[in-house]
Amino acid sequence: MNTLTVVSLLLIGIISTNMIKQFIPKLPETFIFILVGIGLSFTPTFHHFELEPEFFMLVVIAPLMFLDGQQQSFAVIKKRFRMIFTLSVLLAAVSAIAVGFLSSWIESAWPLPLAIALAAIVVPTDAVAVKSLTAGTEMPTGVNNALELESLFNDATGLVILDLALSVLKNGHLSLFEGLAHFVFVAGGGVIIGIIGGFAIVWVRSNITFRTLNPDTTVITISLLTPFAIYLLAESAQTSGILAVVATGIVHNWESRKLKLTSTNVQLTQTTIWQMIATLLNAVVFLLLGIALPTVWQEITAIGFVATLQLVGLAILIYLLMFAVRFIWATYQKQGQAKEFFGPQHTKTHTFNARVFATSGVHGTVTLAMAFSLPHIIGQQPFPFREQLIIVATIVILLSMIVSAVALPLMLPKKQVTYTQQQLIATRNAMVDFAILQIRQQMTDQQARETISNYLQSQKGWHATEDKQTVTAAYQTLFSQTQTFIANYLQSQPVMTAYPDHVILAYQKIMTLLMQQHDSDAHDWSKLRQNISRRLRQLVRRWQWQRLQAHFLKTHPAAQQTADNPQHVAWQALITDLLALNDAVDTAVNAHLDDLLQARVDQKQDTHDIHLVRRAFNHYFARVRRDYDTSQPPVDSQWYIQAFQAEYSFVQQQVATDKIPVALATALYTEINQAQSLQLQQTQLEA
Repeated sequence: MNTLTVVSLLLIGIISTNMIKQFIPKLPETFIFILVGIGLSFTPTFHHFELEPEFFMLVVIAPLMFLDGQQQSFAVIKKRFRMIFTLSVLLAAVSAIAVGFLSSWIESAWPLPLAIALAAIVVPTDAVAVKSLTAGTEMPTGVNNALELESLFNDATGLVILDLALSVLKNGHLSLFEGLAHFVFVAGGGVIIGIIGGFAIVWVRSNITFRTLNPDTTVITISLLTPFAIYLLAESAQTSGILAVVATGIVHNWESRKLKLTSTNVQLTQTTIWQMIATLLNAVVFLLLGIALPTVWQEITAIGFVATLQLVGLAILIYLLMFAVRFIWATYQKQGQAKEFFGPQHTKTHTFNARVFATSGVHGTVTLAMAFSLPHIIGQQPFPFREQLIIVATIVILLSMIVSAVALPLMLPKKQVTYTQQQLIATRNAMVDFAILQIRQQMTDQQARETISNYLQSQKGWHATEDKQTVTAAYQTLFSQTQTFIANYLQSQPVMTAYPDHVILAYQKIMTLLMQQHDSDAHDWSKLRQNISRRLRQLVRRWQWQRLQAHFLKTHPAAQQTADNPQHVAWQALITDLLALNDAVDTAVNAHLDDLLQARVDQKQDTHDIHLVRRAFNHYFARVRRDYDTSQPPVDSQWYIQAFQAEYSFVQQQVATDKIPVALATALYTEINQAQSLQLQQTQLEA
């Protein structure tokens, strides 16, 4: 397959899912990804697609497990090591043995090692899928921690058990001692390689960070390559690549804590990049699951209805058995640390959390990848019942997802929202208006003031104009009121005293012409072509006039001596007075709109129409000045700093007076930080 085509289709699938979920928000995002993946399977690129396990583990799972490791504190891992071992190894091993014996008992034609292989395949759990399925609910913190710690290492446990089962199928025998020795070598070797490799990479990164002036590109590139290098190194040594990348991730978490506030730009950029990669890869995981389902369906149709029904029954029994094992383990776990996850034993809370933990045993694409990793030939013989094992694994995956998607939202309380989207939008708008008022009161340079006002106004985003009809009506009303204000201002005593009547009359005619153009063109997209045509004709006429004027002056040199021409002197005086009057009207209108903005802010009313009207009239005043330059004048960065400081002050005041919750303030602080960082970057680019 063409790599570019594959990547493009997967990205299209991610974009499509994000668009579709806006229309069906109640359907978990995981299922939307799977459905979109099924749709992609009908494209020629993904037709008859079969998941390549080695590639999938290296390119998708290794980076995700590396990131999971980075999010785990070494101190927490050390403190909860016994519990992690119990969750990821003992619970997984007990589940595998139970499922193996059940499968071998029901499918008598299956040898026990084959049944154990199936059990190893369905052991890994997917905490990311659980989070997606319970996005709108309040998952108990202890249960959530248990699920994350379980999924951190049980992928590797399943892979090691699968490797052991395949070894028995191939060689026909395996002693208990050899099995344990192999397990310790694979798991322990992977952890050791991950730790040593992690510290080596951290040493290299630290030296680059502290010994070079601009380490960003090099350090971040090393970070991106780390999970692939460690995984390949561990796999080449016949150890667990998954455990190796998790161990390396934990070492990198230790590094970030050691750095503290050193190289903050590198750390922030690196974190942002990894968060984006994790989001994309988690989406790809479920897309690939959907893409692979039609291939499994073809295998289902090939074996017939009766055989399929038997496999469905087996898959249901396997799921119920794993549910029972998880529930019993969580219910009767007596270790002291288990209390942190499930609560005091023999209480309703403990039983409820145990039930939630058992229901949250969702299996994902790692299970399907392990199923597809089964070889077609083993011991120079066709692999027995390979298609049946893949079908059972797929049914277990879908069953675990469907049960969790239905049961968990019913079991868990809805997530408590400390603030609504409307509150965020309203508070953000008030914050921006407050900062704009503060800056407009301090700045005297009009162009710079309008530039920074427009810049701050953009923080409101598109959410400020969701109600188009209301905003349009308010805009038209305020525009008419501003027209009236200008007319009254031109007839005021100070203006009548300062300017001759013919100057005021000429200015009124100019503004009337501009307003007529506004009334005929505003919000009328059907006249866009006519406006463009009119502008082109104006440009042509101006070019023709300039040519005629140049020809006339060339043939009549005396005409250039206009300094003493009375008509020319009068014309220059009129232009000077018109420009002065235009500046006075401009100042008066902006002061009027500032007063209106202050009143609206005090009354907590919408102010978006004020910004639109201000922008429209600033455009008209610029046309009177024949200032057609649309570029923004440079603004001292200190003004931006003061503006953002005003926003910080507004949010702090709102929190101090209990007008907004802390969570909302945190969201706004994050937005201000991001806006300030972006503005500083733009300032550096323009410097």
